Amino acid sequence: MSEWILVMTSLLWAGNFVAGKFTAGHAPVIILAELRYGIAVVVMIPYIWIMERRLLPVRQAVPALIGMGLTGVALFTVFMFWALERTSATNIGLLSTLNPIAIACISYMLLGEKLTMRQAVGMVVSIGGVLLVITHGEWDRFLGLQFNKGDLLMLAAVAVWGLYTVIARNAMKYMTPIASALWSGIFGFLLLLPFTGKSITFIEVSPAFWGAILYIGIGATALAMVLWNIGVHRVGGTRAGIFLNLNPIFTAILAYLFLGESMNGAQWIGTLVVIGGMLIFSRNQVRKLVKER
Repeated sequence: MSEWILVMTSLLWAGNFVAGKFTAGHAPVIILAELRYGIAVVVMIPYIWIMERRLLPVRQAVPALIGMGLTGVALFTVFMFWALERTSATNIGLLSTLNPIAIACISYMLLGEKLTMRQAVGMVVSIGGVLLVITHGEWDRFLGLQFNKGDLLMLAAVAVWGLYTVIARNAMKYMTPIASALWSGIFGFLLLLPFTGKSITFIEVSPAFWGAILYIGIGATALAMVLWNIGVHRVGGTRAGIFLNLNPIFTAILAYLFLGESMNGAQWIGTLVVIGGMLIFSRNQVRKLVKER
């Protein structure tokens, strides 16, 4: 059951990248981020009240919840929408597969968790694949340090998401995954408010735009954050990260169907290299999953 929860999370996030690409440019990034989490919080509050009969956070968890709100809500969402304004949804989906590396590195730095030689090799292979994708196979871009700003912004989003996942472990010592998702959304929303600006502007919005916003807020945020936190709580952050390897596959399919995006041969090869590197990185965890099946 935990595996299917994480597969569904990956599919919902792939849809988030595609819907986010559609909405990018129709409103300021901060407004899009606030709409995303404002809707998500409104949806989650009645559900959590029915399930837990409690809304207020546990005092010991508040610092971690604020940290989750800053990283996984405010910074991740802003970086992601900035990235979507500058690069393809397909690239965003691919770069999101680096989350397990971010989680492992931050776990090493903050928690002292060890990295094996196999994990180090997997990291190097995956990074090589990412470079192949973001340079479109044109290595003179790499030598001249000419990268798409959107791809670099998504790498920053990956880093803060890794930090969010590590911080979430501490919050979930005191609160359920669902309540942790709610309060990280509330604190993230509040942290974004001072940056809203004096005016709220929308450009050429349509019913499709609002439909995409509702999907992002309800499906790709409220439901996906709850499912992700449940998955992390049950199997751990590193193991849950394996399922993020599905992100580029789901994103590429949805981006082709709804946005007409496509990748060249070098980018497809890079995608396969990244996924291969992540499978090397997560080999022991994959074996455990297979044995449990």
